[in-house]
Amino acid sequence: MPRARLAPRTAVSAAAAFVAVLLAGCTAPASDDGSDAASRAPLDGLSISIQQGRLDVVAGRLVVRFANEGDEPMTIEEFTVRTPTLAPELERSKPVELGAGDAVAVRLDLPESVCDAEPGPVVVDLRYRSGERSGDAELDAADPFDTVARVNTADCLAESVAEVADIVMPEHVRSTGAGVDRRAFIDVGIAPAASGDESMRIERVFGTTLLNAEEGIDWTLGFDVAPGDAPFTISLPVRPARCDAHAIADDKRGTILPFEIETSDGRSGRLDVPADPGLKAELYAYYGERCGLESPPTG
Repeated sequence: MPRARLAPRTAVSAAAAFVAVLLAGCTAPASDDGSDAASRAPLDGLSISIQQGRLDVVAGRLVVRFANEGDEPMTIEEFTVRTPTLAPELERSKPVELGAGDAVAVRLDLPESVCDAEPGPVVVDLRYRSGERSGDAELDAADPFDTVARVNTADCLAESVAEVADIVMPEHVRSTGAGVDRRAFIDVGIAPAASGDESMRIERVFGTTLLNAEEGIDWTLGFDVAPGDAPFTISLPVRPARCDAHAIADDKRGTILPFEIETSDGRSGRLDVPADPGLKAELYAYYGERCGLESPPTG
């Protein structure tokens, strides 16, 4: 098996689901000596699940949801999350208080992904206290939406892409005309690496909740890129996906462009490329102007 590689944290794309599906964990039998430090008594009613909402994807966080379906309050004094495809840095030492029937979602910053590692279960090691019981436990966490696998796939794709070229969003929107007749372009720069053995194909850019292609929804591209190629620019004619003031007010991911890419080392999927704050503000202004939601600037 190839040596495991760590992929740096990146923004990842996915249709993020926020509904929890719980799975009760199993623990090892209790220690014969009865000591608190060695105790691994079953935690009746405690379940753990892995989640990630849209804002968590953007922020690079993982949600660990604890649900206490038992009749007594419980304190999770500390816990560690481990799985083969994430670096071993997911931990929390601040207590989590769970009343009877309560559920608490804890957000943790995602560590680097381990590329080329074999996927495995998500295991939570914890120290707990509940009534007269206390000790350590090891529980499997449910991952109903394959969040950990999705994070790893996106991170490792980003690593492979970075070995071939940088994808650079522009600082400004390029446009012509004004008002509802204004037309705009996002000029994305592709800067291939000076050298390397891998290559990639940029198949398309998907439309977002806020922005679509001028002639449809997605931008169909089909560009092959290899190290040593000359830098070039991909111009994306852009129009509002809909004309609704609430679309901007509620926007979470509308200015993050999902590129569909396949690399020669066998990775494929969507790579999210976000607009920086300046470009994001200009895209919002263009959206409002073209939709007639605000008066165009006057000289």
